[in-house]
Amino acid sequence: MTDVNNVSTNCSFIFDNAERRRQLFGTNIAVIVLNSIFALTTTFQNLPVIYSILKTPSLHNPSYVLLCSLATTDLFVGCFIQPLYIAHNAMLVDGQRFSCALWYAKETLLLLFMFLSICTLVLISTERWLALHFHLRYREIVTMTRTLSSIGLTWFFCTASVIAWPIGLDMYIFTMVGIIVITIAALLLLFTYIKIFLILRHHRALIESQAKLQPQSVNLRKHRKSSATMLYVVVLFFIFYSPTFYAMIHYLESDSDFSSVDQTILWEVAKTVSLINASANPVMYYWKMRELRRAMRNVFGFSSATRVHVGDVLTPGSGSMDNNFRSRNEQQRQGSFSVRPRGSNVGLSRSDIHQDQGTESTTEAKPQLERKVFLLPRFLEPGPSFRG
Repeated sequence: MTDVNNVSTNCSFIFDNAERRRQLFGTNIAVIVLNSIFALTTTFQNLPVIYSILKTPSLHNPSYVLLCSLATTDLFVGCFIQPLYIAHNAMLVDGQRFSCALWYAKETLLLLFMFLSICTLVLISTERWLALHFHLRYREIVTMTRTLSSIGLTWFFCTASVIAWPIGLDMYIFTMVGIIVITIAALLLLFTYIKIFLILRHHRALIESQAKLQPQSVNLRKHRKSSATMLYVVVLFFIFYSPTFYAMIHYLESDSDFSSVDQTILWEVAKTVSLINASANPVMYYWKMRELRRAMRNVFGFSSATRVHVGDVLTPGSGSMDNNFRSRNEQQRQGSFSVRPRGSNVGLSRSDIHQDQGTESTTEAKPQLERKVFLLPRFLEPGPSFRG
């Protein structure tokens, strides 16, 4: 490398000198400050999400595995990409020589995790569509093995495509490839969510035309909420990455050099905004996903007294207390009462305990046996038995 007052980098399309650094000084400072803040928030928001999913057996399903993959991608953004941006821009502000290797590392990782994020969103939207379209055969079609294989193939192909740039692919061609990939993924997401909307509207029409809800309506409501949450995540992705998409198009259409001051400022602003998306996604999870909030409270010991509703089923030995209660018929809930702490004198009469077959069990039944018991409010004791 030569002196910083002249061309000071051996990158084929990057130029660096004292005047250029002076013009980019304010941009570099802003990039350092913003990435320093959001690197911490990204890391400390995504870590609890990943840990809670891994430690909660009830969340070990395809939907939450895909969510864990997306959160892992966001975690890598806070742990690796943003620190690399901070280090690179700090070197420029400090007057050190331009590091071509560091520049390639941060740019390559940014493109990799951008591709991983949008491809994972495509997988999530496809899984949501399958859950609604094949809701009776969902567990047969969408298995954990197929989900993990899809995630592995996504990481492999995204990594292989991004590596093609540092080993010699022209920047103009690579930018065009990036635009094509983002456009195809956006069209797939749009098509998938249109199909999801049509399915939900069809099921709502069927439900409203009947006198009572079908047995599948509870599951459909759950899938609808999950699909809506992931739609918000998709919208957030395109909001935060739209400046990067614009910067790519501007680079292809303009005659300016890739390293011109105006183009560089546009790139830096666009990429900094796109990295903030990794910090915004966990906020959406915490806000919209009740099961994830419960899992986090249980894992980190912040769970409060569990509320059991009339008609809830207690399954001993099935996991955490929150997961022990499942609604037998959520549409017939009429009240709630607090679970008494362990060790209190909770009396259950013979008429309060029912097995799955509808037969009454004796009070001498062994607690070690895993049975479903139908709990009734104490103000109904010792009235007649209520069979589900």
